[in-house]
Amino acid sequence: MTTSPGSRARRRARPTFGQRARTVVPPVAAALLLALAFVLPDGTDADRSPAPVTIARSAYACPAGGGVSVSAGQVVAGTSATATSLPGRTSVESLGDATRWRRDTVDTAGVAMDQRGRGSGAVGFISEAASRARGGGLVVGPCPPTADDSWFLGAGSGGKHLTTLVLTNLSSSPVVADLTFFGPAGRIDPVDADGIVVDPFTVRRVDLRDLAAGEAELAVRVERRRGSLAVGALDSATSVFRGTDALEPTVPPRREQVVAGIPAGSSTRTLLLLNPSTSTARASVEVVGEKGTFAPKGLESVKVGAKQLRAVTVPKSARFDGAALRLRSDQPIVASARVAPSAKDRAVVEAVPVLDGAAVVPVDLGTGTGVPELVLTAAGREAKVTLEAYDEQMSRQATTEVTVKAGTTKSLDLGSAKVLDAKDMAYVVVRAEGGVAGAATYHRGSGIASLGLIEAPVTVLGPQVRPAS
Repeated sequence: MTTSPGSRARRRARPTFGQRARTVVPPVAAALLLALAFVLPDGTDADRSPAPVTIARSAYACPAGGGVSVSAGQVVAGTSATATSLPGRTSVESLGDATRWRRDTVDTAGVAMDQRGRGSGAVGFISEAASRARGGGLVVGPCPPTADDSWFLGAGSGGKHLTTLVLTNLSSSPVVADLTFFGPAGRIDPVDADGIVVDPFTVRRVDLRDLAAGEAELAVRVERRRGSLAVGALDSATSVFRGTDALEPTVPPRREQVVAGIPAGSSTRTLLLLNPSTSTARASVEVVGEKGTFAPKGLESVKVGAKQLRAVTVPKSARFDGAALRLRSDQPIVASARVAPSAKDRAVVEAVPVLDGAAVVPVDLGTGTGVPELVLTAAGREAKVTLEAYDEQMSRQATTEVTVKAGTTKSLDLGSAKVLDAKDMAYVVVRAEGGVAGAATYHRGSGIASLGLIEAPVTVLGPQVRPAS
């Protein structure tokens, strides 16, 4: 059978099955990709960083009783504040006004504060002139908010150095916490330190002698397993170097730490280093002082064994007034420093995060303390700081701007008219732009206390979320 050229051409023009499939697939694939676009997350959304969210409600707990003065305030006025004594949950009216600075002595185990108001930045503090039986000296500390993980250095459970953890449950359900102890010889196995229960709306004081007795130097980690837990620590010593202190949680383990706010006039300085890792840590120490940064002889390389707490005496060659210690380590470490101007009292200066926002420095604490000295450090780049002084009615009395040059520390006497020309100060708001860290130092007679600059709870980073469809 023969075919004409025209019929052969028509056959060649007719598409094969494979050709027909190739012409159908692209529209189907396009429709499928369009459908997936509504199901799968957009890559640009997934890469977006968390965004600041203004806090509308915050809570914290203050250890009280036995002559402890409780102070409460905020960065800006809140809409309401409720202060209740624990246990019992009796209202403390004198501390419940979110439009002013207030203080009172409350003879209960603790005070719980619940404050509302967008961006009000509620904060609380305690202060006490300790009895001689407890070591004497001055206590100034923050009222801690709830926390998942808290690290304390400078604690003890020996005969003349005793620390008490103050665990406060701010919720209606039981709190469960685990404790971990470290000493100069390594990790310590305490008795019944796991699964510590705190009943709803109560305060539980844990004497470290009951868990790991006989340790003159301790580091303690408190991990919240469940519930709303606030953790504080009260420390006392009746040895040759006497004194009391409210230990603050120090920055969790990191390879770089800044122990900021070391005051002038301390005859004894001891650097406390904890290495919670399983390998030996090698740390270098620099002093960030008024004139610049230098590496003191003897602290170029400090070894800290695995799971070990080490106390290092800062040599006399590294004498400095108003400074910070910057540490770099090949393993994550925890750091604090103990300072003592005399044998009558001492203070622990903790590592603090860089301040990026507003912090409150209390002035009127109700225990006869003088106006504090502010020690600010810019360990990295230059920092600009604004100081605002307020009275009890939250009326601004004075303001000033300070620049801290890169790699230096600046000490400021807040009571000096050259710094803040204010006659009636209840508190000072410190606002920072840049990498500044620091602390306020308080004196009462021979007593000394240090309070780290911690950002008030005005904003928090929230995750970027979007509807699934």
